[in-house]
Amino acid sequence: MIYNADRLSKVMTVNDLELLIVSSLENINYFSGLRPVIKTLNKYYGECYIVIHVSTPRVLNFVHSCGECDQLTESMSSLGHVFTYGTFYRESGAAYERQGDEADIFKWTMDSPRHANGKEALLALIATIAPKRLPRIGYDQDGMPKATVEALSNSVGKDNLVESAALVRDVRKVKTASEISGLSRAAQINEQAIYRVTEALQSGISEHELKEIFEYEVVKQGGRPELTMLKIGLNAVGGQRQQKKDNTLSAGDLVWFDSNTSYQGYWADLARVVAFKDLNPATLVKYNALRKGMIHASEIAKPGITGAEVFNSTMEFIQDQGFSGYRRHHIGHGIGFEAYERPIMSPDENCCIEEGMVISLETPYYEFGLGALHIEDPVLIGVQQNTFLTLNPCPELKVIN
Repeated sequence: MIYNADRLSKVMTVNDLELLIVSSLENINYFSGLRPVIKTLNKYYGECYIVIHVSTPRVLNFVHSCGECDQLTESMSSLGHVFTYGTFYRESGAAYERQGDEADIFKWTMDSPRHANGKEALLALIATIAPKRLPRIGYDQDGMPKATVEALSNSVGKDNLVESAALVRDVRKVKTASEISGLSRAAQINEQAIYRVTEALQSGISEHELKEIFEYEVVKQGGRPELTMLKIGLNAVGGQRQQKKDNTLSAGDLVWFDSNTSYQGYWADLARVVAFKDLNPATLVKYNALRKGMIHASEIAKPGITGAEVFNSTMEFIQDQGFSGYRRHHIGHGIGFEAYERPIMSPDENCCIEEGMVISLETPYYEFGLGALHIEDPVLIGVQQNTFLTLNPCPELKVIN
């Protein structure tokens, strides 16, 4: 099972929801393993929905555009009803026994009612799944056009609709074995691409060239570059801008990575720093304090404690290592189908850590005249012991010659 059906069932029951409508790209990806093309072609108004009944949490009922519904043949979860909408022409051709994917596509598009738009298809699907009374429906408001929300409200009554994007995110916080596998693969693709860049370091190479090496390696491994934050030397103090061809590597420079990649929708957010040819001893002292802080955070992040408790303990620990001026607004975040998920390891986070969460822990530091020092690795939360998803987590600061 790729999604947490037991947790979903519990969340729906506790919140008295008969139906849950999933609509955002990330949530559809989470439940089905699919990234609907219609959500890419028409980001704000493209409609694709999964409808789940509380009595059958392992069955996905879909509303999908007719033209792209062949994607559903690749669903990694069990399908129930499929209602299509829109205009797209596939001719019947000669009569013969269709099999496999072709039979499914024929059924969904030629041998079932066609609806004018996603709104009409969604209302028809709800009437089919819950025909006897007005159901109480949770809806993922993040991916649903206003007109569809209004149509739902008119159909089932405003009091029967519950905004539920936060509830879906609560389901997603605890990962399944399938998710852990995907997140591990995403992290290790990212890690390998960083390593490949460090192998290519030489005097005069530019940030832009290093970015190209990194992104090529990610794609070669089946991943997708998302945010390649990679800077040389003092430039890392402003990490969000694009890499520049005239920022080139010299002896004594630090090379900073805060690289976001994804694999089949799963995100990896890793950070590393290496030194080129020379390293200031004072820089090493700061880095070592941050590294020890990372290890400390990974050891105390246990089920039942809050993000704020992890933050406060880790900040105190780093400062006790001789880095008294260290300041941060957070030192990590949940990660999954989005780069930032709860809990956030911040001073005001009251969300508790649970077994099965994956948290991207980090201890960044930015200083004018230095650049950036940064370590970040994803950690799977266990009962007895936490596990890093990277192969070489929290590395010592290496000098590349």
